[in-house]
Amino acid sequence: MPMLQLLCLSGNILNLLIYRLPYFQGSTSVHFLKVKAYANLVFVESRVLEVIHAWNVHADPAFETFYWYTKPYVITMASISGTVSTWMTLVITIETVLCVLLPFHFRQICTKRLSLIILFCFVLCSIFLHIPFIFSQTVISSPILKELENRQYNREPFYEYIQKTYYWLQITLSILIPNIAMLICSVLIVAQFSFKNHNESFSQRRKCVIRMTVATTLSHLLLEGPALLTFAAVARKGANSSDHGNNICILAHGNNLLSVINAATPFFVFLAFNEQFRRMSLIFIQVHFVPRRFMKKTSVPPHKLHGISSSVKLINASSFPSNYTHL
Repeated sequence: MPMLQLLCLSGNILNLLIYRLPYFQGSTSVHFLKVKAYANLVFVESRVLEVIHAWNVHADPAFETFYWYTKPYVITMASISGTVSTWMTLVITIETVLCVLLPFHFRQICTKRLSLIILFCFVLCSIFLHIPFIFSQTVISSPILKELENRQYNREPFYEYIQKTYYWLQITLSILIPNIAMLICSVLIVAQFSFKNHNESFSQRRKCVIRMTVATTLSHLLLEGPALLTFAAVARKGANSSDHGNNICILAHGNNLLSVINAATPFFVFLAFNEQFRRMSLIFIQVHFVPRRFMKKTSVPPHKLHGISSSVKLINASSFPSNYTHL
């Protein structure tokens, strides 16, 4: 887990920095990609207390109390960010479908103002969706293992009903509907972009964003799809682990690991499946981490800078890269 948290931190921060390059200015999809990167950071890094708790050989009573009493809030925060990340992936995929199917009307439909409204509404809906989780939990002190705190679910019928309703809503709104919609949109994108020879109709930047979108969507479907099984079992039987067999517990841990991997690796997925993104990442790292070497000796052939941005191409003409002062 610490290695995945480090990969998530470095990868998503690099994503956020690269999204600010002049190359991506004017793309509405980048707004959603930025929010997705922030949501992924919160989703993975919010588990730092779990890592500390798991690695503690000698339990500290004060930390145990803090850990168990804050865990419902931490889980809620992670769930909100995970749902926001899923919905951002869905919005990016739908926007890409509109771009491919309606290239001449795309700019009129997908405006910056509409993007901000969608962002605000989805974040608000995600908060309202996951807030009930806090009220369905209670922490009960019990003399187990030298009076450590033990978190238990509130077993009153009313709270069990809230729990099951919450999990069914999460299955429907956070997993089932987004995954089906993303799968349909991915098929449409591949069919229209590849088989109908629309490749030459788009700019280099738009093709780069489309490839990033397809890579993000397929990665999400592959890594987040199995979570449907776990949530369905919890929604049917309740959240108390005593109601489930060991197989469900193993499946839940496996799905949690896949979700963390999905949130930690978008940058590396882009590197693997997008040549344009690889070139921009290489230039960005050279400019910001090895500036003297880059300015004295060109490491990247000029023909590979095609389509990046004029502000990046002319960086050797000045001793101070003014276009990057805001990064």
